[in-house]
Amino acid sequence: MSFRIEKELTTHPLGKLGLPGNSLDKLQLLCDARTMRELDRNAIENIGIPGMVLMENAARSFTDLLEQEILSKNPEQMVVVCCGKGNNGGDGFAIARHLANRNYRVTVVHAGEAKTEDAFKNQQIWEQFGESVSFPSSDASRIINSADILVDSIFGTGLEREIGGAYREWIEIINDCNAASKWAVDIPSGVYSDDSRIRGQAVRCDYTVSMQYGKTGCFQFPGSSLSGKIFIPDISIPFHADCLKNPDHENHLGTWLSTPAFIKKLLPRRPLESHKGDFGHLFTVCGSSGMAGAAMLASMGALKNGTGLVTACVPSKLRDALPGQAPEIMTLSPPECLEKFEEKDSEFVIDRSHKGSATVLGCGLGIHSRTTEFVRTLCREITSPLLLDADGLNHLDPECLIERDSPTFITPHPKELSRLCGLSVSEIQESRIETVRALSREWNTVILLKGAYSVIGAPEGAVFINPFANPGLATAGSGDVLSGIIGGFLAQGLAPLQATLAGAYLHGSAAECLLQQEPSLILCASDLFRGIGMARYQLL
Repeated sequence: MSFRIEKELTTHPLGKLGLPGNSLDKLQLLCDARTMRELDRNAIENIGIPGMVLMENAARSFTDLLEQEILSKNPEQMVVVCCGKGNNGGDGFAIARHLANRNYRVTVVHAGEAKTEDAFKNQQIWEQFGESVSFPSSDASRIINSADILVDSIFGTGLEREIGGAYREWIEIINDCNAASKWAVDIPSGVYSDDSRIRGQAVRCDYTVSMQYGKTGCFQFPGSSLSGKIFIPDISIPFHADCLKNPDHENHLGTWLSTPAFIKKLLPRRPLESHKGDFGHLFTVCGSSGMAGAAMLASMGALKNGTGLVTACVPSKLRDALPGQAPEIMTLSPPECLEKFEEKDSEFVIDRSHKGSATVLGCGLGIHSRTTEFVRTLCREITSPLLLDADGLNHLDPECLIERDSPTFITPHPKELSRLCGLSVSEIQESRIETVRALSREWNTVILLKGAYSVIGAPEGAVFINPFANPGLATAGSGDVLSGIIGGFLAQGLAPLQATLAGAYLHGSAAECLLQQEPSLILCASDLFRGIGMARYQLL
């Protein structure tokens, strides 16, 4: 992907989040339909860039990428551009013209007369250049089936209705062309740009060229599974902060994609003259009988991510086993705490937590009823920055989060978040971005919702998408390693939002690095320790 956002950093909408000022221009804005309409309107009405110019820029950028990726290597391939009646179809007519001007074989299948002024103009211009047929017809079906490359320019970001009738048939014919390479203009037709839901039927694309800004629906499932490789070319639509104002969401600060250049700016410096005390002391309160591994994975995740010291507070039956698994971890246990934590252990743990610069609470604690009050007491009284994960969340209610005065963040998977907020898992998964945005504000807590393309919400109203979807992470213990990585960043002095963004990125990148090196590898959580170093090296 190529990223470019033009804005004055002093007025950047994320300026009040405490992120490094020189990192903000490295983020990629992701647009829902309303935001994209506002950006288009501002460019046309306020700045004075004609819509036909934007359409021409989009067509040229698309054609450049198609040529670069495929046609320059095999110029004899037949391109069929499928054009709808709106501006997305107008882009398609212009793309066909550019291809014809470059002497490529191209024809158009369209939905009839275009309904917008700019699209109609480009349709008329195309008629001077090449062949086109209307769908549905036997000729249209034949032409589609003969294509080597299919360009999907049927629907754009504004689609809100279910697709049926001839349009559904059209998309089904496109999808049945298994040998053809499929390219989407802006977003695969049928994918809802706001939350990635499928509107009845959608085109399965190998490539998506998302003009100027990424589209939110391409970065969550199921829409992301239909988008293929995503390009984001600059077509001269400038950013303006007012586009993020949403009458339905107070303090809506937009949705943003983390990029390598952005994450690099967040990482703590490691001067040559450093010593271990410069890189923080993480206190992990984890483990119970049968789940000692969770404490080890979280603690080692922090150490492998550069934390100077890690102390694991565990029940005494686990304490002496941990150094055998990882000798770098220091351990301690409350008196008479044998197999699980209980309320009587709270005072000891709270007192020892003050020696650390941050605390991770929850990995492998178990769901014993006697542990509930222990977790709630620690949540109320630990004053250092606190990450709550796994069973730490299973013992909480939202009031515990709201009442905390110190920095707090949580890393639930959908089922854990469902228990906390009362929404069903399916309701959360259908609207991951807006659910996290609303709950982060309501609970005044940074939230990382796990899963492919993890969603990270800040209390101020911004949401960030982590750019990784890796099935290798769907394994026991990978979440414990994530907690350790994030907790380690917190111990090293990053604020909760920075620590969560950087930690989620490194966790996903670690899995990517391992699988790139050995594609057949089935990951175990402990494999990620090796991947963390590889991921950090890529950011140098």
